[in-house]
Amino acid sequence: MLGDQLKSIVENTPGAAGAILMGFDGIAVMQHVADAAQGQIDLESTAMEFSFRFMELRRAAQSLDMGEVQDITVKGDRQTLVCRVLSDEYFVAVLLTDSGFLGKGRFLLRQSAAVLLADL
Repeated sequence: MLGDQLKSIVENTPGAAGAILMGFDGIAVMQHVADAAQGQIDLESTAMEFSFRFMELRRAAQSLDMGEVQDITVKGDRQTLVCRVLSDEYFVAVLLTDSGFLGKGRFLLRQSAAVLLADL
């Protein structure tokens, strides 16, 4: 079920290279990489590197009384990583090679969040 949800996110988001479900400890639970991106991206390493930074962002938001962080987006020149926090332990992310579909990726992550969390 988890794999099907991640595959659906990737297939329905134009420009998506892959999607990953990961713990904030940096351990990947499941991932799906688009056929066109196989061997071209290291989704697990990318998400792992950012997972520790995301924990820091979440702590900063709490200390500033902003409330819980729900979404995190990191936009670079060549790729964009869109993340949705599922719980205190897990997040789901989609890596986009075309940031023009950032909204679609964010929408599908939000839409899939409850199903992914229930399957965990």
